[in-house]
Amino acid sequence: MQWRQIKTLFILCFLILNAYLLFMFFDKLEELDYGLAENEESSTFKEQLENENITISANLPEEELDKSYISVNQKSFTDEEVESLNGLDGQQSEVINGNFIVSLFEEPVTIPENADNTLISEIVKSKILLPDNYTYGTWNEEMNILVFFQEKNGLPIYYNQNGIVVVYLNNDNEMLFYTQTVLGEAESPTDTESLIKPMSAIQVLFDGNRLLAGDEITDVNMGFHTRIPLSSGEQLFAPTWTITVNDNENFYVNAIENLVFSSDEMTFLTQYITDTTETLQELKDGNEVKEFVLNHLNTKLIDKSE
Repeated sequence: MQWRQIKTLFILCFLILNAYLLFMFFDKLEELDYGLAENEESSTFKEQLENENITISANLPEEELDKSYISVNQKSFTDEEVESLNGLDGQQSEVINGNFIVSLFEEPVTIPENADNTLISEIVKSKILLPDNYTYGTWNEEMNILVFFQEKNGLPIYYNQNGIVVVYLNNDNEMLFYTQTVLGEAESPTDTESLIKPMSAIQVLFDGNRLLAGDEITDVNMGFHTRIPLSSGEQLFAPTWTITVNDNENFYVNAIENLVFSSDEMTFLTQYITDTTETLQELKDGNEVKEFVLNHLNTKLIDKSE
């Protein structure tokens, strides 16, 4: 009787082992098939790029990246921060609603001719509050505006009105004044997820006819982009690949959902300036900062509409 039980137990263990090995075999086979299909698809896409004479000079990150969405509220400036702002030399500053800074330089600040991004960043950061929170984003030459994005978790948050520094220049490329907002602490409401690779983001642009024959992918970077505003007043930001084409046009691809964000810089800046003119109405009439800045902004809006 005991021998029969041992024999039965041995047979059951043998069957379980065989079933496990068979499962592992098919699992590995599926991974192999997927890998081959992925390689074939990647090879086909590279051939499509070659056929359209689309080149990639940017360094594409090869390592696997894991990130999560983050949620952030707008932050109000503390009394200590406002005191530090008032201590900045050569500026006349106003804080509106506790979370919006407008600061007028007593004398225009020169941006040297042919200044590179590093020098521009150094000049601007020496003049603003919380400089380590921001990174240089772009110089919009049509409006003659410098844009600095706030960083969270070491990455820039692109084109969000609640975490940005916008510097306005005159025709001699001198800094006249700037506006500034800041976001608070970031929270991760979701677990980390594997991000799509840059080549997949480029393919999304290609399949969506956003890349033209002869284009060059000149830079690829990671940041955050606004996903959705939450009912609590927080904003949800998605990990995002920034694909720069021909050194002058940026596309933003959600690195989790593989979706292209619609981000038109001119549309954003026009809306930002319009909203800034409304915010400035909170200041009393006759305020020197208000009068100068409003006059400059209204001129920009008029020039843009013509």
